[in-house]
Amino acid sequence: MGALLRLIKGAPGKPLHPPLTDVSIGAYTAGVAMLVAGAAGLQEEQMAHGALIAISVGLIVALPTAITGLLDWLDIPKDTPARTNATIHLFVMLAATVLFAFTWLAQRPGYNDDEIRTLALVLGLIAEAFLAVGGNIGGANVFVYGIRVLKRPDTPVKKALNPLGAETEAAPIGTGERSTDQPT
Repeated sequence: MGALLRLIKGAPGKPLHPPLTDVSIGAYTAGVAMLVAGAAGLQEEQMAHGALIAISVGLIVALPTAITGLLDWLDIPKDTPARTNATIHLFVMLAATVLFAFTWLAQRPGYNDDEIRTLALVLGLIAEAFLAVGGNIGGANVFVYGIRVLKRPDTPVKKALNPLGAETEAAPIGTGERSTDQPT
């Protein structure tokens, strides 16, 4: 089970959750940008189609993103500011995902009719606001609390850039052994 968790979570120094968030944030943001551009009259037919496709990608990637984030959340010690912050991040991002799902439902008929639906535009803008707030909160988990950060400034560049993770003597989080992958 430890090997499976490491595969899902990513290697020490190379967690899987952040790049997955980049995909979903990029897809959602592109989708909302297309809703705005189409509503402003710029290639509305193409924007109506592109917005739904982009938001679809974000929703598809939301599940693995949530799973990897939840696994990281489970490793954060309870009753700590980092866990509280991560819990807030979890709920804000869940709300953003639900809002993007409603955006998708509102825009789906617009895909067929080659138009941007006003309700989809409004929901998309609200969802994007939740996404920005949730991303900021999630960033605090990394940049303030150091979640999943190795903090090894003397690691040679070759090892740091290894896509399979920096070599470590310590076990990854969740194995019950000491880990340098914990917040410091």
